[in-house]
Amino acid sequence: MNQPKPLSGKRIVVTRARSQAEEFMQKIEELGGVAISCPVIKTVPPANQAALDNALAHLPAFDWIFFTSVNGVAFFFKRLDELAIDVKTIRARIAAVGNKTAAALKAKGIAVEHIPGKFTAEDLLETMSGKLLPGQEVLLPRASIARQVLPRELAGMGLQVTDVPVYDTVIVDENVACVKQLLKEKAIDMITFTSPSTVQNLLRALTPDERERLRLDVEIAVIGPVTAAAVAEEGVDVKLMAEEYTIDGLLKAMANQAG
Repeated sequence: MNQPKPLSGKRIVVTRARSQAEEFMQKIEELGGVAISCPVIKTVPPANQAALDNALAHLPAFDWIFFTSVNGVAFFFKRLDELAIDVKTIRARIAAVGNKTAAALKAKGIAVEHIPGKFTAEDLLETMSGKLLPGQEVLLPRASIARQVLPRELAGMGLQVTDVPVYDTVIVDENVACVKQLLKEKAIDMITFTSPSTVQNLLRALTPDERERLRLDVEIAVIGPVTAAAVAEEGVDVKLMAEEYTIDGLLKAMANQAG
């Protein structure tokens, strides 16, 4: 007799941007769950690209470039192409937060020198402390709403930091409305969050009554401690968190919890 799959029958909302959600949803369904796509954010080029363009025009000056997301890689190289800047002008050493980010860089032909064991800015700083020298120039191409941990700590170590937005994260109102309706119908068992921006754009749009339905009826699953902290800041409890801060780590936590 076949064993039931660990997420069998669970109705699970995926809030991450549609461009990144397909593989996650497929794996949820392979584990028996019902994946509901409600991307509450989308990524777009920054409204003002002057700071980014200036940094890209001076790429040879940088000693390090830190990439903190797959989106950062995609928008960085898209803008390079738009400006017809040769990728060979990158002479910096490259650090990446996470295996997916590193893989995206390698797909562009960029060698990654450093990936921290855990995929947060704090771990990146901790594991790179012996490689960074005062006076070095560091480029941080990131989301416009990214946390200030990296630039603050790097500047405190005496490095020259250029922190530029390569993309903006904006709310997708119709999908927030979709989640609200599902909550009203009690048609959700779990909501997954993979970034603070997904948390903030959804939870801040909920009414007190909707938050109460969330508390009573829905499990919250997050990819790591930074996202968990964003949920806690909104006064909502996290049911489970990945031990390895990746989509596969989150899926494992979800399957273990259900089992």
